[in-house]
Amino acid sequence: MNEIGKKVTVDLYSAQMKWVAWYLPIVYVVYFVIVWFLNEPDIRAMSLLTFTFQTATIFMLVCGILSSLGFLPMYVKHGVTRKSYFQGALLSSIGLSITIIGITAIMTWIISLFNMNLFTEVVLSSLGENNWFLTIISYIIVIMIYFLVGWLVGLGFYRYGGSGGFVSIMIGFVIVTLNDLLWAYGTPKPFGVFNLNIPAPHVSIAIVGSIVIAAIVTILVHKVVKETPIKVA
Repeated sequence: MNEIGKKVTVDLYSAQMKWVAWYLPIVYVVYFVIVWFLNEPDIRAMSLLTFTFQTATIFMLVCGILSSLGFLPMYVKHGVTRKSYFQGALLSSIGLSITIIGITAIMTWIISLFNMNLFTEVVLSSLGENNWFLTIISYIIVIMIYFLVGWLVGLGFYRYGGSGGFVSIMIGFVIVTLNDLLWAYGTPKPFGVFNLNIPAPHVSIAIVGSIVIAAIVTILVHKVVKETPIKVA
């Protein structure tokens, strides 16, 4: 990666972290309020990490869309090549995914140290109470896929207009659904509701499957970015 690509990475990561600085505290407050006031077993059993992960999918989807519709035209108009933009956006999104899940994992661990009665029913994730590493890795990969889907959808609208945007939404819906079937995490479906009662595969297969999905979407995004003309206002 050249120096421009590195600068784009830092710039995008810094810009998106400003959103995270608002997003995460709000999610944490909402989580504690819900756990404190709602006597719902499903909510009380959900860890802060899993609760944040559920919302992070939509957050990352929006970040991906904004990366296409907002940042791509801005960078190219300022002389940044599409290659440098693509590299910067991809690396910054990986850093963003790691940061969101990493910070929340630390917060979740700190909460567990207090042994509060309020959190005695909490289970880390559907992978099990002690599967911190697998939970963190899987959550990072999944929210990264949501970013890529948002990126693809935004590019579809910017590059091809309404009809292309609609097609990209359908493609994104298929990608999200296939990935969700690998994990059965019940993540929010941004493009509608589509649930199949299919047993999730072993976690190792799910991780490999998600990585393959992420790689395919990344290649697709890269192809569209290279062919996207920048509209002059």
